[in-house]
Amino acid sequence: MAAGRNCFIISFPYFFTIAALVLIIFVIIGNLEGHGILSKLYFMQLNTQNLSVTVQSNTVTAASIDPSFPDFFQVGLWNYCQGTISANVYTITNCSTTHGLFYFNPISIIEQNLGISSIDNVPSQVNSALNAVKAVSYVMVILYCVAAIFTAMEFIAGFFSFHSRGGSFCTLIISFLALACVVVATALATALYFVEARAFNDANATLGTTASTDRTTFGIAWGAAVAAILASIFWLVSICCGSTRHSRSEVVYHPVDSPVGMRQM
Repeated sequence: MAAGRNCFIISFPYFFTIAALVLIIFVIIGNLEGHGILSKLYFMQLNTQNLSVTVQSNTVTAASIDPSFPDFFQVGLWNYCQGTISANVYTITNCSTTHGLFYFNPISIIEQNLGISSIDNVPSQVNSALNAVKAVSYVMVILYCVAAIFTAMEFIAGFFSFHSRGGSFCTLIISFLALACVVVATALATALYFVEARAFNDANATLGTTASTDRTTFGIAWGAAVAAILASIFWLVSICCGSTRHSRSEVVYHPVDSPVGMRQM
């Protein structure tokens, strides 16, 4: 009876641990390919259809410099992709190579694509947003990878929690570490790309750019954080309410009756 109750209680944190791991993996592999479901998972998309730049006091459109200049860029955890827009249909034509510690600097990418040394009309709010991109992006990448590792360890350690309170406690500690990493990483990603997108939207009058964040990707990322929180809560419940002690057979000693007729009258 106790074993059945243990399995029932531990099934809850196991479910949320698996859910968190799957969602974290989707965040990590998003935007790695220019086609399929992964191409739909990105943090921010920058529309450059109407991009205009000032170079040496001359303001020109990007298309006038390079007719094949991309209409949009979108960024994931490891790389960025670029493509064209036709009839409001976004088609990815190329993705950059992946880097272990990647950060997205669209101004530098635009300068490289157009073959110019410097864009003179970059607003201060864009520069301020980009100043934080490099350091925050590095931390974010590391935290998501560590979160995936800790969540996988949590899944494995969970097997030892069926018959050991020590195993349950170790699993709880690992779940707290995974929780901290995924929550901080997602909070950093949200702050970073929402601020960057707002900066490029505010620069529309100057640069002609618009930007947006992907609700699906951030929904998955925060879903992973919520799943990690629930997993930690239920691992704690399994320690408090689960019975992890082995059942022992009780030995009952019965007094031996004196044999009848042994007493002499």
